[in-house]
Amino acid sequence: MDVLTLILLNVIFPVFVLMGMGIFFHRKFHFNLDTLSKITTYYFIPTVGFVNIYESEINGKILLQVIGFQLTLCVALMIVSSLISKLIKLDKGMSANFKNSIVLVNSGNFGLPVSQLVFSQNPLGLSIQIVVTVIQALLLIPMG
Repeated sequence: MDVLTLILLNVIFPVFVLMGMGIFFHRKFHFNLDTLSKITTYYFIPTVGFVNIYESEINGKILLQVIGFQLTLCVALMIVSSLISKLIKLDKGMSANFKNSIVLVNSGNFGLPVSQLVFSQNPLGLSIQIVVTVIQALLLIPMG
């Protein structure tokens, strides 16, 4: 039970605090979410990705394994989601939304903060999460 308490206090609770702060500040200042989304997509994610990959000590073999696995997983998910969308006869717009919801995981918004908290003593885990986030961001270009 001590491990569960540690995870709840050191990993889950800080994420909910950040979410609560975001909700509070959005209600108080009424942020333009479209602008924030564009800033995050085109500025923050590439910057965080570049800095973290540059500073990481991930070796080439592990990097190639992570990239290979991610690409294999994404291609497999794209094929499966395309087949399912054709099988259930979704229109073009719904099919694109369906494929995006299956292929693109939310590894940036929640994956990075949780990885930073969980892997604070092991930078390799955070480096792998950064590579996954960069690959997911690159997938947004042709799918978007």
